[in-house]
Amino acid sequence: MQIIEPLRVLVDGSMARAGGGFTYLVNVLPQLSEIAPETQFRVLLRSSKIANSLPARSNLEIDLHDENAGTLQRLHFTHFEIPRIARNWNADLCFSAGESSPLRAPCPTIAAFRNPNVFSRDPLHWPWKERIRLGVLRGIAGLSASCAQRVMFVSEDSARWIGDQLGLPESQRAPVRHGIDAEQWSESFDEPLHPNPYILSVSSIYRYKNFVRLIEAYTELAKRRSEIPDLVIIGDDQDPEYAQKMYQARDASGPIAENIHILGEVPYSDIRGYYAGADLFVFPSHLETFGHPLLEAMASGLPTVAADIPVFREVGGDAVLYADPFDTAELAKAIEHALHTDGVARALARRGRERAREFTWEKTAMELLHLFSSVHSEHTARNWDRPLARPELAKPAVFGG
Repeated sequence: MQIIEPLRVLVDGSMARAGGGFTYLVNVLPQLSEIAPETQFRVLLRSSKIANSLPARSNLEIDLHDENAGTLQRLHFTHFEIPRIARNWNADLCFSAGESSPLRAPCPTIAAFRNPNVFSRDPLHWPWKERIRLGVLRGIAGLSASCAQRVMFVSEDSARWIGDQLGLPESQRAPVRHGIDAEQWSESFDEPLHPNPYILSVSSIYRYKNFVRLIEAYTELAKRRSEIPDLVIIGDDQDPEYAQKMYQARDASGPIAENIHILGEVPYSDIRGYYAGADLFVFPSHLETFGHPLLEAMASGLPTVAADIPVFREVGGDAVLYADPFDTAELAKAIEHALHTDGVARALARRGRERAREFTWEKTAMELLHLFSSVHSEHTARNWDRPLARPELAKPAVFGG
């Protein structure tokens, strides 16, 4: 049994609403509270959906704040209210699950950088308001990184490119990859959620998710293969301008449009059913820090086609068929190869299940807990000779299972 030092950890999840932020918090927080029952976790949220998805546990306290707060209100909360909460609650550590952590906190801080569009320099042609918003967030993220004891990344790849962009020393970068409950995602479902055979793609709608090119590739393939399954795209709309282009691409496909289904956001409880019923998963996104749907597809036993980007190679290994995300014809050929070349789908499905077993939420939580303990111990050691600065940190360490 590994020893975990009991701490009081303040978790800022107030920037998370849906998509990857939702998936991360509802999976990692229950594991953290279960593995370290003597550690107290106080979680600050602005999403009742996340709050309602967390288990009731004595060491997992949920503070739900105004769900309608705008970006400026959220930033004010992070940098002014959270230090006050941390001080009054006597927190040993503050872990921010967003791209912004308090610049001045009474305890050590760890910032988690998961959102790629805050740091991307790709020409994504955002509307001017969004460019301003992302520019502000990028600047604040840089300041947060300079003040945090560690910056947690969800992949080695994102630790490299974001860390390099921010000029972070290697010692300050802490890659802790996502996990999955592989057994849960391998369950079968009796009732299909879509009436026809289908190709599935799941992710929040942003322009870098590349759904328009997926629709175009599907259309190109459907014109030469009439027996192709439907295309089902699931994801909450975070980019209305791009979502409109998706509908336009679907309409431009002519009679094929009736086989293209853009479902928007669906209940989280239904997601596994959609994976279980699909023939193939396609993830064309060209900008990710991890890409959890890729892991979900592999754990579900789905043959998978994904964009050929470094982080997908890190997660998928040889269990995925890769294609240039900017080449419509190559993407169409990869889908065709996976669907119609004898033995390819079976091999991908088998390798995907094996690969997914290497990623668990328990492993993610254990690595996080040891990161918390390491940062707290370093902070305590630095302040050992200055007990008057923060006397509660000069207490003897107590260990539990």
